[in-house]
Amino acid sequence: MGLFRLIGTWHSRARGLLLVSGVVLLAATVTLWGYYLATRKPLTAFVPAAKALSASIKPHYLFSIYGVQQPLGVAVDPSGERLYVTESDGERLVRAFDGDGKPLFGFAPPKTSPATRSPGYVALDGGGRVFVSDIGRHAVDIYDAGGNYQSSMAPALKDGWAPLGLRFVGGTLYLTDITESKHRVVALPADGSAAAAFGKQGQASGELSFPNSAIADGDGRVYVGDSNNGRVQVFDRQGQVLNLIPGFSLPRGLAIDAEQRLYVVDAVAQEVNVFDASKPQAELLFRFGDFGLGDGQFNYPNDIAIDASGRLYIADRASNRVQVWVY
Repeated sequence: MGLFRLIGTWHSRARGLLLVSGVVLLAATVTLWGYYLATRKPLTAFVPAAKALSASIKPHYLFSIYGVQQPLGVAVDPSGERLYVTESDGERLVRAFDGDGKPLFGFAPPKTSPATRSPGYVALDGGGRVFVSDIGRHAVDIYDAGGNYQSSMAPALKDGWAPLGLRFVGGTLYLTDITESKHRVVALPADGSAAAAFGKQGQASGELSFPNSAIADGDGRVYVGDSNNGRVQVFDRQGQVLNLIPGFSLPRGLAIDAEQRLYVVDAVAQEVNVFDASKPQAELLFRFGDFGLGDGQFNYPNDIAIDASGRLYIADRASNRVQVWVY
């Protein structure tokens, strides 16, 4: 009888432990789900251990947005509810979509036609204004969130400019300039202080050849997609070279997410390279994508944007679409 009583006691305790474990698991699930609904941030931001593990987890393809011709640049508002895409063929408009990829409207600078405009890259400032570089007109046009034209920026440098890449980081607009023989990065503070420029055309360290994108991290390092030199160069904010990341075919769009991961779109290698940018020398974490026309395959990708939830928007130029990826 003692043995049976012992077994019964063990079973009773086991049931109790299972019940407690189930309650704890349910509470944890409800808490995590509530956190996601309230913040729309990845759960890895809430669980430190999951955050560390997620560094090596690749994103996966979600869906594609069509209705653009040869998209070059992409920008998304933090909420992910408004996406702007520049197209380099067809009507050559900037097209706006909602978070589900539904077309909203298109816009262009006044008194232009498809033959006279060449929208390149696009960026959003903290107030939701839309900045678009026009490669042919050597201009940066400014619109409100609804696509209504406001003005064009006057060249910030006395010797003029030929703007290409645009990225806002905090209150500073980082612009790449491909003026003949110059090929440089221009930093334009929103407070109206003087523009800072660094770089010149060439192949040596600190020199650039058709830079397509420049972006700064939280530590003040400026990453520049040195496209025709097949590398990403890293500068301090005074324009001094810190190091470089070699090994690309044609690096174009750059982005940095909330986890301090640096994304580099390689247009010829047909992939996105992801680095840990929290270290003094960025370390490759993984690559994703390959050449093809199917879902999750790239056909000369050009640019990337990231919303506050970590969703990735990639301009898949030759396939006339924007691909959306998530972790």
